[in-house]
Amino acid sequence: MDSLRSPNNIKAQLLAFATVCLWASAFVYTSVALEYFSPLSLGFVRYGIASLILIIVGLVKRVGLPKRRDIGIFLLLGLFGFALFITLFNIGMATISASLGSIIIATAPIFTALASLLFLKEPLSKLQWVAVFIEFCGILILNFPKGAFTFNIGIVWVLAAALSFSGYNLLMRKISKSYTPLQATIYCIVSGTIFLGIFAPSAIRELKTANLSTILVAFELGLLPSAIGYLLWAKALFVTTKTSDVTNFMFVTPLLATGLDYIVTGKVAESSTIFGGIVVLMGLMMFNRFRSATVAKAS
Repeated sequence: MDSLRSPNNIKAQLLAFATVCLWASAFVYTSVALEYFSPLSLGFVRYGIASLILIIVGLVKRVGLPKRRDIGIFLLLGLFGFALFITLFNIGMATISASLGSIIIATAPIFTALASLLFLKEPLSKLQWVAVFIEFCGILILNFPKGAFTFNIGIVWVLAAALSFSGYNLLMRKISKSYTPLQATIYCIVSGTIFLGIFAPSAIRELKTANLSTILVAFELGLLPSAIGYLLWAKALFVTTKTSDVTNFMFVTPLLATGLDYIVTGKVAESSTIFGGIVVLMGLMMFNRFRSATVAKAS
């Protein structure tokens, strides 16, 4: 418990909460932007804007280039955390609501913990496996709009995005001792944008005919949840003593995204989304509680 109250962890938790507040806007404004942009073009536009902003900041701050030996890991971070993530995310968000998408992305801490089990040999307790099962049941409920089972491929795409983001969280911790959060964020987002460059031609064509409000929505996505959001997230991951203390704040995102979706678009979440979301979040909170207990017992 003392580690949770340490100055570093308090700072990490504040940074993580600020991040998820910014990320909540991404679910809503992505849905808005996808009314005009194609999913693949929007990914390049969003991170292209973020890259330009961060490159300017990097030049002002004289950030410099990464070490040659670390270029490979930054390419992987750019692939998992941005290029692959945003491609899967945007494709999925084209067919599901902001509130539903935010619930699915909130499963990333579970995937991170499962990846830790596979690659870092961090064991899971029996109760944690029960929590995973509860979460899986919640995801099934999400596929029952209006009382009938409907397989929604959008959920699968966004689940894959959550899996990709969990890989980003694990890899980010590996470079936390060698680079500042600003350096890491710039290198990762620019790397991701390079991968997304294959969608640049279609993105430029769509930007040429976009109206001002659409361009402003794209700029919001590039500035707030991307450039600023990921910088705050990197800082949180760098200063925390335990990754889960940061990733757990993703549990708050669905509530924030659902409320913002109602304010911006007037959309009310379906009953299956609300009930399934509650079940998923119960599983996530249960998983986290027993994860904390396991860590405390081990120490």
